[in-house]
Amino acid sequence: MVGRSLVAPPWALVMQSDQPCVLAAVLRGDAWVRHGDVPPVHLSEASVIVGCGHVPLVIGDHPATVPHVLITDRDTCSDPITGESVADRNRSGTRTWGDPDAPTAVVLGAYRTGGELYAQLARDLPDLVVVGPDPAVRPVLDALAAETTADRPGQQVVVDRLMELLLFAAIRTWLASPAARVPAWSSALADPIIGPALRALHAEPERRWTVAGLAGVVATSRTAFAVRFRELVGEPPFAHLTRWRMALAADALRADPARDLTTVARSVGYADAFSFSTAFRRVRGVSPSGYRRSAWATGSRR
Repeated sequence: MVGRSLVAPPWALVMQSDQPCVLAAVLRGDAWVRHGDVPPVHLSEASVIVGCGHVPLVIGDHPATVPHVLITDRDTCSDPITGESVADRNRSGTRTWGDPDAPTAVVLGAYRTGGELYAQLARDLPDLVVVGPDPAVRPVLDALAAETTADRPGQQVVVDRLMELLLFAAIRTWLASPAARVPAWSSALADPIIGPALRALHAEPERRWTVAGLAGVVATSRTAFAVRFRELVGEPPFAHLTRWRMALAADALRADPARDLTTVARSVGYADAFSFSTAFRRVRGVSPSGYRRSAWATGSRR
């Protein structure tokens, strides 16, 4: 769900999403954002925020402005007080509302994913990631703005992909900023010894890795590698490998209800479904089959 709003003071919008995260960006002008217990944040033009879902996100011309539009996951816009639909009020396109001459343009969207890999990333992020104007983010933001301006075939697919690019471009930019509380795994990826080993492990989860084999990738001793890995990543190499494999497996189970367990097992480094199921239950607390049934029953697949 992505929408572009063209607004003039006083204005405020509130987004209520059950998705894992929400994004907001200022295409022109400026705005203030309120999200949970985080103090109000001022956004200049070309700024982007990534907020945890399940918590209302309010964006407006001033922190004290009362929201006049409620946006939800059902692609609906309504009056927060009366509940009356305002979806067709001032609509100028499939995804655009407001006056084209308004001084401020913002885009809001909910990132629809239940993926385990994203969940691992999100657990190390603050409730609100704020990214100011940045040359690495601006091209994606411009492309998203252009795509929400015109109604063209295949727009939903293009917008979905641009939302993914904007999300990760913003997070990567935030991780490189001096003010970021950089997660351990981010520092480890930049390390000249652990970084290459982590990338190799992530790229080939199906490989029969050993600590000695990982140490060999970076030409260091097994003991020195294991100690450094734990210091930087926060867990032993094989604990991290197992967690990574189970996240990949969970996403595979979620994506395809017909994929047999043996195929999933082999894709993440297990010889058979039995050994994979044992490891999955130990890490996730539920069998692979039970996890898949639950994911599809709740409609949380992507």
